[in-house]
Amino acid sequence: MNAERAYAGLARELAPPRGTIDLVITDNADFVNGYATPFPSNRIVVYAHPSSDVESLRNYSDWNELVVTHELTHIFHLDRVRGIWSVGQRLFGRNPVLFPNEYEPSWVAEGLAVYYETRLTGAGRLESGEHFMAARAAALKHEVPHLDQLSRGTSRYPGGEVVYIYGSLMFDYLSRTKSPADVRKFVEKSSASLLPMFINRNAKAAFGISFENAWRALRDSLYAQRQPEQDPPGWIEVTRSGRTALFPRWLGNSSAVSADPAGSAVASIENRLFYSGANGKEAPALYEVDLAGHERRLGRRNGVDRNSSGPEGFFFTQPELTTPYEERSDLWVEREGVQRRLTHGARLHSIDARTDGKIVAIQNVPAATQLVTVSTDGKSIRVLARGGLDLQWADPRWSPDGTRIAAVRLARGRSEIAILDSSGAEIAALAGASAITASPAWSRDGRAVFFTSERTGSSQLFVVRLDHPSEIRRVTSVATGIFQPDVSPDGHRIAASLYRADGYHIGVFPIPDFASLPLADSLRNSPRGECTSCMTPSMAGATDSAAAAALPIKRYSALPGLLPTYWFPIFQSSSDNGSGFGAETGGNDVIGRHSYDIQYLHNTTHGENSAWLYYRYAGLGTPVLGLNASQSYSRDALFNFSGAKPNRVGDLVQRSRVASLQLVFARPRVRTYSGLAIGTDVERKSYGTEPDSLLSRVSTFFQKESTYPSVYLRADWKNSRRPGLSISPEDGLSLSTTLRQRWRTGSSTAASRSAVAAASGYKSLDLGGFAHHVFAVRIAAGLADNRAPDRFAAGGLSGSSLAIISGLDVGGQRRTFGVRGYPAGAEAGIRAAAGSAEFRAPLFAPSRGFRFVPLFVDKVSALVFGDVGRAYCPASAVNGSGACLASDVGNPWMSSFGAELNVDSGIQLDYAARLRLGIAIPTVRRQELRAPASLVYATFGTSF
Repeated sequence: MNAERAYAGLARELAPPRGTIDLVITDNADFVNGYATPFPSNRIVVYAHPSSDVESLRNYSDWNELVVTHELTHIFHLDRVRGIWSVGQRLFGRNPVLFPNEYEPSWVAEGLAVYYETRLTGAGRLESGEHFMAARAAALKHEVPHLDQLSRGTSRYPGGEVVYIYGSLMFDYLSRTKSPADVRKFVEKSSASLLPMFINRNAKAAFGISFENAWRALRDSLYAQRQPEQDPPGWIEVTRSGRTALFPRWLGNSSAVSADPAGSAVASIENRLFYSGANGKEAPALYEVDLAGHERRLGRRNGVDRNSSGPEGFFFTQPELTTPYEERSDLWVEREGVQRRLTHGARLHSIDARTDGKIVAIQNVPAATQLVTVSTDGKSIRVLARGGLDLQWADPRWSPDGTRIAAVRLARGRSEIAILDSSGAEIAALAGASAITASPAWSRDGRAVFFTSERTGSSQLFVVRLDHPSEIRRVTSVATGIFQPDVSPDGHRIAASLYRADGYHIGVFPIPDFASLPLADSLRNSPRGECTSCMTPSMAGATDSAAAAALPIKRYSALPGLLPTYWFPIFQSSSDNGSGFGAETGGNDVIGRHSYDIQYLHNTTHGENSAWLYYRYAGLGTPVLGLNASQSYSRDALFNFSGAKPNRVGDLVQRSRVASLQLVFARPRVRTYSGLAIGTDVERKSYGTEPDSLLSRVSTFFQKESTYPSVYLRADWKNSRRPGLSISPEDGLSLSTTLRQRWRTGSSTAASRSAVAAASGYKSLDLGGFAHHVFAVRIAAGLADNRAPDRFAAGGLSGSSLAIISGLDVGGQRRTFGVRGYPAGAEAGIRAAAGSAEFRAPLFAPSRGFRFVPLFVDKVSALVFGDVGRAYCPASAVNGSGACLASDVGNPWMSSFGAELNVDSGIQLDYAARLRLGIAIPTVRRQELRAPASLVYATFGTSF
């Protein structure tokens, strides 16, 4: 079996991990991926989807072997613990903060995984052209990134792929220039290092050279090897934005074309293209462009896949969440701006429509793909050619006369162009090679097929005539790579996507004379062909897979994964609540049905014991069940208002014991989210004062213990967008409302009711800069009746906290009625309202770190704001039956204005966090509410 073979191969290279490794194979997503974690135990999840639909990932003999080897490398790397870290884990178990290699930047972890996926399988990304292509393109522009620019969260193109690209090139370079054995030395050294995030010292000890110096040498070699950019002769580039511009097609069917809303002159169909794009400032979309570069956006898409014009409009496939746990790709059609879904759960992609509307596509099935045809209305799907674990299909295209289909067939490390008739019978097999082959496109006479291939080490365009299948001729010799050709309706030009340092660009060039093109070598040229020690002997036979397959099959049990494997010490210290210590533990099973968390805290200042128990059950799918039980303490200041100024005389202490049950119904979609939570809880409140003598002087409401059963409902909905370069949600709304009804045990009065509602709106403005400017507004209101046992709090800074370790957070908290510049809870009452308006502007996007400091700064933006808010009680509510105090009556509005600098950063280069630095200037009631004339603050997260 692949997992056992990969384990045996990796065990020859690295120290084996501890204990059992759980491997989950799941078929809930129509994309290739997997992930691995050493916490709370060693676990791997692999999606049962071949990587054949991602061109750059097609270099494999067995796709499952490749992805399992990649993810298993993470376990070998991240689970390795030595030295002081091993001592720490003996004390605290598999505590997530005690895995030293987790502190390394992600380019180290992903670079190692890509390095070993290739070293052990003889395939993978270091034996294909994409990583070397990206490096060559960057070198051509003298823009090879520095190590401190390699962040998973970078917005600089190619985004998070940089950690895979340059991380793998780094370890490949060190392995070839030093020794493969030194890679193991590095892992061993870093797993015992007291400061593993300072990786240069560990690299120096293992390789004899620091990463900084090795990277400088690698970068210099890339610059030395660069050659002038060599576009195809006659190349006309029609797009400017770069990033993602893929799958160009000529507009050959006018029925799919909507009228230009601007009424401007539009070039003839023969000179117009459409393509799938994602430029970072907008959500992914279908674009139309003419040869002069005039471009317009035709319609939004959920992802970037092929579009094809037909009699009904533009056909396309896009992913959509069908449940909170499942994503499927389906067929849609768009005509005159209206999108209509044609299939549900059909798992289709890579479509091509014939002139009569019949569609050929790839259909995903568990662990395989198959070639199918689909009727124009999407109701009929017919299988033309089945696939399997060792056979996949990709990139089908109809011939111009609609009688034949050209498609890529991948089997056991070899790919070729298969020609089939419309019934699925094979006519011919062309251009076979042990290299990535992709994107067949027919000549207009149907006598030749253009395609791209990495048989020369990079993706170039080739052509083969059907009557001379052995004569494969090379059309391009670009310095980077060219992709997805499409022949023009007149048969004289080709549109294609050309890779540059800033991404893909669509262009057009004339088709050269066939006889003038050089013959291509049928043998594959590896980008590392000169390396003799890059691969280990084959993993085949490394273990007895038959014996492994004979192991008994058992029913799944969640219990082993739920047993606690770690604990956290908790420490608390604050001016309001004093100091304390405690512990936390938790767990979750391998497939995520059960999870729990338990915390205990002893307050040494006040002698109070608090505890929290949380349990979540997702085995029903929807709804998700949540159970909570807790005991906690809180304090509010007591003031004497008899003098000229309020005088603090003590504290009101509240002990709250809560048990709750909640059902959460979630409906996430790519463009929207809606959720509904229904719950019930029982809360028991008791009060005291410090000093005790004050208890007789407060409202009689606080002089007795009360029990409050309640039911509540919360509803949420949002449709805002977040393009890749955005600084804020854009072009949408976010709505939420919570309704609660409480009863007070032993009371003859009616139940207490409360409602809270909030709405946020965002509008993007294209005013220049790397991202849109955004105007954002938020309003919130809360209402409770006179018998409410709690009050709303207004004032304070709204944000989020960043957990350093369990029990130690920095930052703030989300506040429904926040008003910047005023103390948190400056006003309280059973009526509350707040509003904010912000203008958010992008400043610059450095997308880099600070060399030896493990901090990454991606984007910097600024905003100006105005806040208003109020919380109060009506005089009629101070009657002893509710929580209102006399000091809450008639609180007026608070207001402030100010500005913020927002820094989207990456802690340890990769863990995203928004740091907000701001100044708020309160405008009213500053002295009364103890607000400063101006407040300079720092927190994390967004205001809303």
